Amino acid sequence: MTINTQPFHLPILLSAFILVFVVSCKKEKGIVNIEWQNESLSLTAEICAKYRNCADKEWKSIPENLKKFTEGRLEETQCQKRFRESNAYKLIGADPLAIQSTYKECHGNILRFSCQDLQEGKIDTVGACLAFQKIQNAN
Repeated sequence: MTINTQPFHLPILLSAFILVFVVSCKKEKGIVNIEWQNESLSLTAEICAKYRNCADKEWKSIPENLKKFTEGRLEETQCQKRFRESNAYKLIGADPLAIQSTYKECHGNILRFSCQDLQEGKIDTVGACLAFQKIQNAN
């Protein structure tokens, strides 16, 4: 007795195709713009350096258990690595030109702030930085 298994192959292949298609569509790849990626990594490095500089001044007040975590997050290569995974780097979540101009404006404000301004949370009063946070948090 021969069992015909051919009808079972089509649904399995079709299911596999649909699964691969759904998974590949789910993750947005964004727009590859080498010029923007290089510029945004440079801006990010400057922001991280600013926060590192501010942290250095207040290092004594940072709890010991957070020092390593904070150092790691603010270290330039780690900071840039995290940014490479972001919506802004990939130009996802808004008009690419809007993302770029918003980040540049927020960047400029951060660099102009004093360490005390940053500690007091004045970044949360800057429209461009708030808009940028929304872009970064968009899924």
